[in-house]
Amino acid sequence: MDDIEAVRLALAGDSRGAEVLLARYQMDVYNTTLRILGNPADAEDATQDVFVRALTRLDQYRPGEPFGAWLHGIARNRSIDLIRRRRPTLELESAPEGPHASEDVEAVVLGHLERDRLRAALDRLPARDRTLLVLRYWEDQPVEAVAGALGMTEGAAKVALLRARRALARLVAAEEPVHDA
Repeated sequence: MDDIEAVRLALAGDSRGAEVLLARYQMDVYNTTLRILGNPADAEDATQDVFVRALTRLDQYRPGEPFGAWLHGIARNRSIDLIRRRRPTLELESAPEGPHASEDVEAVVLGHLERDRLRAALDRLPARDRTLLVLRYWEDQPVEAVAGALGMTEGAAKVALLRARRALARLVAAEEPVHDA
């Protein structure tokens, strides 16, 4: 059974279609999420979530598009969402104590404000650029893994990373800097 037939069956409520798609793409989706997330447990959870999302949104799939590409797009987007949720938040309970505590807290707060500035600029980038940068620098993935996750050659990924870094630098420079009060 080909993908189009499996999708048609799944849309009609026949579980055989969903089973075929799961069997065919489960390892590929897992490998994609693992490359992006870097953690097997997170990749397993993400893979399950990707299939739940895909099966509940099968009506959005366009049969002229390869099903695997559509599914991997969901996997990449879901993985990026999970990475965003991992971002540390400012916890004042863990602020330093002692004679220089107020200076240390100020430095921590300013550091968080600068990090928020960077995140805001990152969020304004096109999805592909944001994905490239997150995978390479936040998830510390090698360029070859980034290229594989995005279906690019290694050379194309290097060029795209350079352009994405430049675009991010322009956006950060355009943001208002944090000033002392």
